[in-house]
Amino acid sequence: MKRLLTAGSVCVLALTLRIGARRIPGFADAYAQRTNAFWVNTLGRLFDLVPFSAVELLIVLILAGVLSFLVHLAVRAIRKTEGTGAFLRKGLGRAALLASVIFLLFEAGEDVYFYCTPFSARCGFGAGSYSTEELLLVCTELAGTCNALAPSVSRDERGLMLPEADLRGRIAREMEALGEEYPMLAGWCPRPKGVALSFVMSYTDLAGIYSAYTREANYNRDMAPYNFAFTMSHELSHVKGVLPENEANFTAFLNCMKSADADIRYSGALLGWIYCGNELYKRDYDAWYELAVGLDPAVSGDLAWNMAFWQRHKGKVQEASNQFNDSYLKAHGQTEGRESYDRVVDLIVSSREAWEQDS
Repeated sequence: MKRLLTAGSVCVLALTLRIGARRIPGFADAYAQRTNAFWVNTLGRLFDLVPFSAVELLIVLILAGVLSFLVHLAVRAIRKTEGTGAFLRKGLGRAALLASVIFLLFEAGEDVYFYCTPFSARCGFGAGSYSTEELLLVCTELAGTCNALAPSVSRDERGLMLPEADLRGRIAREMEALGEEYPMLAGWCPRPKGVALSFVMSYTDLAGIYSAYTREANYNRDMAPYNFAFTMSHELSHVKGVLPENEANFTAFLNCMKSADADIRYSGALLGWIYCGNELYKRDYDAWYELAVGLDPAVSGDLAWNMAFWQRHKGKVQEASNQFNDSYLKAHGQTEGRESYDRVVDLIVSSREAWEQDS
């Protein structure tokens, strides 16, 4: 009973955060301003000491604990062991307490941030209509940057871009430097972590994942390496409180494009080309085709390998994962669901002067 009462109290606190973020104007901004640095500098620094993805291990341990409980319960029931009822009540009490803590940490570290003033708005970047000519200019610039950087980055025996050592540390430092320009991102950053069970992420169509419970930025280490820097930056933007996916993509793009590091800039320019190029493809196929065939063969090789990689992992699991992600985003005010990732094009075009000056 005591565990259930504690769990109930924790849930009330979590619901207070949830309702406040949705119903009280300015609540989410005030909360983020006052608490985000605390979470990053406590949970973030603590789990940064762990050399692997802590949340991955926690998920495995929780699943193992649930399975162990169910097996023990079944054995007790079959054997008609005395005290089975008490064992069940104790287990359910612990489960309720754990679930309430997970709920609170989710609200405190993720849900509330969806309702903050967007990062782009705070920085004065608009998102709205833009002409095909403006889009073409941006695509031309990004394709040119990719071509210019393609010979500068290291490549493996397959010809794929292969980042130099300590990319995780370099990305964290770049995000800290970006925070000096944009106060919302200010402060220390943890190093992103590759997920050991990345094949699971591949089958669920995930390049990266942010953990509100450990303040970790996790990435799929099996995907095409040119994705690494952009994905790490995207997940670190979540750590910094930028939750909407288009905004996180935009933050990642800025972080990469403002870097003097060839590995990082190449990743940002190539992902930017993909997003903006897809929109140009819809608007003016001939213009897109002319740029696409003009890409350096090494760039085209990176793109081809990436496309083949995700194609190999397509299936029912990926479809279910995408549907869940779409519903999750819509439930948190992202009305376009998974398509919200693509809305980064609006922000890239509108902020051209901000990242172009560093090109």
